[in-house]
Amino acid sequence: MNLRGKVALITGGKRVGSALATMLAGRGASVALTYHTSRQAIEKTVAAVEAQGTRGLAVGADLSKAGQAERAVARVFETFGHIDVLVNMASTYRLMPFDSLAPGDFDEMIATNLAAPYFTSIYAARAMLKNDAENGLKGKIVSVGDWATERPGRGVLPYIAAKGGLTAMTLALAKELAPHITVNLVQPSTIDPPPGTPEKAIQKTVDLTPLRRIGSPDDANRLILYLLEGTDYATGGVYRIDGGRYLGLDSQDL
Repeated sequence: MNLRGKVALITGGKRVGSALATMLAGRGASVALTYHTSRQAIEKTVAAVEAQGTRGLAVGADLSKAGQAERAVARVFETFGHIDVLVNMASTYRLMPFDSLAPGDFDEMIATNLAAPYFTSIYAARAMLKNDAENGLKGKIVSVGDWATERPGRGVLPYIAAKGGLTAMTLALAKELAPHITVNLVQPSTIDPPPGTPEKAIQKTVDLTPLRRIGSPDDANRLILYLLEGTDYATGGVYRIDGGRYLGLDSQDL
């Protein structure tokens, strides 16, 4: 897919999503970004998109609510006239020790990490299906999951359950939407730790990563860009970008 003249919708965009938005704008795409509580950060990203000579839009919504997801997608469609790309990037993560788990922890993780991409994907896909086909293709969806769903650690049970559901959703949605819309999943390890992350925690991640570094936004975004622009023959794929974390390390590696 040639991104020039296309419209991309990115959910979230404070850090990695912001870098992706400017990357897509640089390829000639108009970019809409959603926010729930981070309006100022998203509007700053929209300004960066427009500075590259293309169009941007910030849309406030709680995408875990079906009605708000539908209205957000409708606003993007009404503003630009079409939607060609959806990147489900918004996510919530926090440690939740097993002994103190409460029902609300599950609800919180499912809402942001599964319900939101589920509803947004459905409404965005319905908009994409209105597009004229280019070689049979009408749109692309890429979601951002987590490599740890296949090798989970402790203290994040509700988060892992939600992200694991996102993996299953990707596979099912890829079959539902073929041959007109491709659907893929990117599974990063630690990418651009949030401000204030203790240096000790960052170093521990580095020590457990065979490539011995933290991932950058570009590491993840270049893979997403490839799935959007580099190939039209990938769908139902799950792609780890974790510096080798999935492989693990044993004593002889240290």
